[in-house]
Amino acid sequence: MDRLKGKVALISGGAEGLGEAIARAFVREGARVMLGDVQVDKAKALARALGDAADAMLLDVTLPESWEAAVEGTLRSFGKLNILVNNAGISEPGGVSEVSKESWSRTMRINLDGVFHGTQAALPAMVAAAESGAVVNMSSGGMYNSPLAIGAMDAKKAEGYNGIRAYAVHKRGQAALTSYWSEVYGASSGLTFYVMHPGWADTQGVKTSLPRFRRILLWVLRTPAQGADTAIWLGATRPQGTDPAGFWLDGATRSAHASEFTRKSKHRPVDLANYLKGASAMPAP
Repeated sequence: MDRLKGKVALISGGAEGLGEAIARAFVREGARVMLGDVQVDKAKALARALGDAADAMLLDVTLPESWEAAVEGTLRSFGKLNILVNNAGISEPGGVSEVSKESWSRTMRINLDGVFHGTQAALPAMVAAAESGAVVNMSSGGMYNSPLAIGAMDAKKAEGYNGIRAYAVHKRGQAALTSYWSEVYGASSGLTFYVMHPGWADTQGVKTSLPRFRRILLWVLRTPAQGADTAIWLGATRPQGTDPAGFWLDGATRSAHASEFTRKSKHRPVDLANYLKGASAMPAP
């Protein structure tokens, strides 16, 4: 207990599932937490249940201004920011006949732009805290199914759309961004950047997006609390892996690639960062 005493965390998707489990564990370990979620009423109810160590506010991770407001709100409530958990994410696993065009775009806006905007907004406050801080990006084993493929990040056409592949591409992108931030900011900022796998946890997202998968494998699925374990451990211990792109799971860093196929990409992490900068410039390192 008290492994996170004195630390302040901002958790996206903090109203339920893994985000809720992370928030509860952080508070038990002595941290104060800001819960950011579009389900703001649910997030506020959880914050009330957690007591004075928690607060909540509306956070739409697709909007840079919403992230800026969340960081400002965290500083108002708790005075600083040490840990960012980019937890919010969705999957639209159907094909083109089952998933609306709006949903295609929304998956990238949440899964990839959300991580980019969140980290961009949080970095200045985390550096200003002048304490060792951590950014924890919640990825998935789904990334083992895709190389870094920038051209496939944002579906523009109906032909060939596959929600499962889109999710894998986005999760691979999160790992690439983590590697990029580690290289550009890690040494000079005092921050450590992690990408992690929670294991397959029985969350509302799995129930909604992967019902058949859940039916077959329910007996081996983790609880949200078990899935959140690695995030708590990373936030508390700040381990140093040998590979900045290492994939953290159960207290150890694993290879970010399960096959040679996913290693073969014409793109580099910096290429993805430059692609996402688009209308929003990254702060100077």
